Formats: sequence, structure tokens, C-alpha cells
Amino acid sequence: MADGLQLVTVNGKHAALNVYVQGNLEDRHGKTVILTVHDVGTNHKSFVRFVNHPSMANVKANAIFLHVCIPGQEDKAVDYVGDFPNLGQLGEDLTTVLDQLDVRSVIAFGEGAGANIICRFALASPNRIMGIVLVHCTSTTAGIIEYCKDKVMNMRLENGIMTDGAWDYLATHKFGSSEKKEREAYIEELKTTLNPKNLSKYLFAFSKRTDFSTVIGAKLDTIDALLVAGAKAPHIHTVYTTHKSMNRKKTTLLIVDNVSDVMGEAPDHLARSLILLCKGCGVLSGVAIPGMERQRTLSSSMEEADRPRRFSIPQQQGQQQPVAQ
Repeated sequence: MADGLQLVTVNGKHAALNVYVQGNLEDRHGKTVILTVHDVGTNHKSFVRFVNHPSMANVKANAIFLHVCIPGQEDKAVDYVGDFPNLGQLGEDLTTVLDQLDVRSVIAFGEGAGANIICRFALASPNRIMGIVLVHCTSTTAGIIEYCKDKVMNMRLENGIMTDGAWDYLATHKFGSSEKKEREAYIEELKTTLNPKNLSKYLFAFSKRTDFSTVIGAKLDTIDALLVAGAKAPHIHTVYTTHKSMNRKKTTLLIVDNVSDVMGEAPDHLARSLILLCKGCGVLSGVAIPGMERQRTLSSSMEEADRPRRFSIPQQQGQQQPVAQ
């Protein structure tokens, strides 16, 4: 492909998934493999942009990325035909992706709805996971306020119609209560790149998500996890709820101050945290951590069992170290 990605279509049990491979797939048994799943209101390109950021240069050179695109979310995609899979079914199909591409285990990385799918994948196949990175992840169903606000919207989404309320929901989901001009630009870009009918199906599946908060802690108690959120993100409370449900000794919570969209606004901070997680999992040990004079692995920090697992990183000019709160 023109952008240097290799497209592989995997026929899962519930849906056909387009996987965009960034790196040489032939090196999959000698390099770290990172599987990504994007949020609603975007596609695999959000992760491609992140991987191409300068702070990710060393990771990119030492890893292979499998960017999974949710069905029908590609740019200018044709109308999706058939029953759209739910988030649990999409998580199950990620195991098929690894099987068909002959990949034994991965670092799994998801954002928003994609992070929810990654969790379901990990719950279904924990033996295929070395570690997970979850950006703006929720483990519960929509809360009562969210449910009431979106009830009418969901009725329209079920018929494949993107209403003004649905577009506004996506803008709020990504930016929170940011400037109107920024939100409008985002919506206009969505309307010109993504198929609205297909987008509505993914958004509807996310709005109908089921709760797995009661099982995630016990079932993923041996997996290192990194939970990430922007301090200005609209659903940050759901990230705290997810964190409370997980094994505290194996989970780090990273809050980036003054941002809503961590991947877009603070890629350097996210890159450093990703590298730390990988080192704690025993991979990418030779990759330097950009912007940090001394490297500290997650595994060493986890020995401090009595210390809080929340870190806040100010998004300001100049490099600053994470400060435990």
C-alpha cells in the first residue's frame, strides 16, 4: 500500500476484519507484536499517526503493529451488510487474527471503544496477552445519565441514521467540552471520511456494551496493565471505575493533565508509558525512553505495593518526570 502498510483481511467467526500491518510481518517471531484497536469515530489511522510520531521511532523500529480496523470504519467504506458484531464478538475475533497471522502473543493496545474490545479479547484469551494498554477505557454499561441522554439517539442509530445528537456525542466523547470550532471541524472531517451508516453501527454497539467490571480483576490478575486518561476527558470517571476493578499490583493508572485526547495531544507521554509497560513485560528492553534520563520499569515500580498507582503528568512546555500523587 502507498502508506507502507500491508493489508490483510481476516475472516473471523463474527466478522471480516481488515488488519493493517505496520512493519515486516515476517519478523513476527523475533520482534514484539503490538495489536491495536481504535475508538468509535475514527479508524486504524489514529494509531498509525501515533506510531509515526518521533517519540515512537525506536518502538517502531523494534516492533510490528497489527492495526485492526473495525468493520466498515475504513475511509469511504461501502455500506456494511449483515448483522454488526457486538463488542464481545469483536474481542473474540481478535484471537482469530492472531491465529491466522501466526502470532503467539501480543501487547494489546486500545482506545475508547477499542480499549473495551481489547479487554474482552484479554478476558477470552489471556494466554495470548503479554500486557495491555487501555486509553479511556470503560468496563461498565452506560450510566443512568448517559443512558437517558442517548436513549433517543440510540433508537435512531439502530436504523443506521446519524442524528445531530449522535454527531455531538462523538465530539463530546473525543474532546469533552472544548471549543465549539474544534468540535465542528472534527464532525465535518468525520462526515467526509467515514460512512455514516457504518459509523452509527459501531457507535450503537458501544452504547449497548455490557458490564465486565466484576470479572476483570480476577481473570486478568496476572497481566500487566496501563490505564491512561486525559484529565479533561469527559468520561474520566469510567477510567477510575475500571481501575478500581483491576489488580492494583499489576495495574498503573496514568492521568495526563490539561488534555482530553491523549493520543493526539500528548503522544510523547503516552509513548514513554507504553515503553515502560513493555519493559515490565520483558520486551523492548533495548529501547530507550525518550525524554527520561533514568529508565524505570513498571516491574520495579510494582514492588512498591503500598504506594498509590496513580501518576499525573502535566502537559506543559519542557520535559517533566511523572510525579506520584
